[in-house]
Amino acid sequence: MTAEILMKNIYTFANILSQAGSDIVAKWNHTSLNNAFNWADYCIKVFQQIENKPYRGEIEKHMASMTLHLHPPSCLKLRVEDLGKARVILERTLLQNPFLPEKLSRTIIEQKQKTKGNNLEPAECQEIVTEVTRVSMLMKTLQTDEDLYRQTQLISEATALLSTVISLSSCSSKSQRFECYVYNLLSRLAKKVGQLDIILKMLCVLPSDTTYTDGQLQDLHNIIVRWLSEPQNSRFLVTSSKVLIQEACRYHTDLCQSYLDHIVGWAERLEPSYNEDDTNFYSWRYRCTESSEKGNDHRTFEKLCEHLENLLNVNKQCQLTVKHTLQSLKEKSNFNVYSDILKRLNQIAEY
Repeated sequence: MTAEILMKNIYTFANILSQAGSDIVAKWNHTSLNNAFNWADYCIKVFQQIENKPYRGEIEKHMASMTLHLHPPSCLKLRVEDLGKARVILERTLLQNPFLPEKLSRTIIEQKQKTKGNNLEPAECQEIVTEVTRVSMLMKTLQTDEDLYRQTQLISEATALLSTVISLSSCSSKSQRFECYVYNLLSRLAKKVGQLDIILKMLCVLPSDTTYTDGQLQDLHNIIVRWLSEPQNSRFLVTSSKVLIQEACRYHTDLCQSYLDHIVGWAERLEPSYNEDDTNFYSWRYRCTESSEKGNDHRTFEKLCEHLENLLNVNKQCQLTVKHTLQSLKEKSNFNVYSDILKRLNQIAEY
């Protein structure tokens, strides 16, 4: 077997393991399960062949860089020694994943009872199992358990995720490859959860691992801010915690501008709606351009002003930027939404 085929096969198993630790496993059936365990058995044989070979270090190096190419993106860091425990790691990953169908869970437990388990202590594989299921466990917590979604929980989860991601920065010598991985990971989280709270909190905490450098942390924070500045991602700010947005903006001034740009884009889509039977002559309504935007009650004039008020409270510099921007936009025409926005903000300030 050539080195190229060997790495391709290991990558196949790594992808399967990544799926086993994600919400994708909800679509698995018994055929998928059997296929996964067959690949795990294959990796055990591979490990037995390469365990004491002089080229093991080279394979280890390629496996590290492989992490950044997995789909779906995960925090998995697969090493050569893990190949020898592939079946156990896969089994425990599946059983720890909250998205695993109950029928497959029963099948795994029954098989485990027939083979009388394994000789490995749980702690021996727990680290990699935690890595590969980190994102799915986080998604489940944020989606279903509001009680756990408190400040302390968020700090803990954000610290763990930041620590894991920063440890992967050395997996590739190409910074662009790492940035692409981070973008994919953040996009997956945002789309599944529907808000950015955990991502915003990552900008406000430090990694628990002390081996990182200030440069690595700064680079990762810059990547996150760049990701947040893209329109398809900044739209999630509307449904995120305003307190966390404000906190992140205090740490990263570039985020203030991205936040403001998003709000201005929102304001540009507000158009007057004239009311014949109302005490107010008109009100501002959000103009939907896509069917997916319909029913978005959070895109109201009132909510927009709340977000602007939040931005005004970040710091003095941000306050001046917001006021200058709104005043400049107001002066572009005799009638626009910015006049009413400034009036509302002045009323809030006086109150």
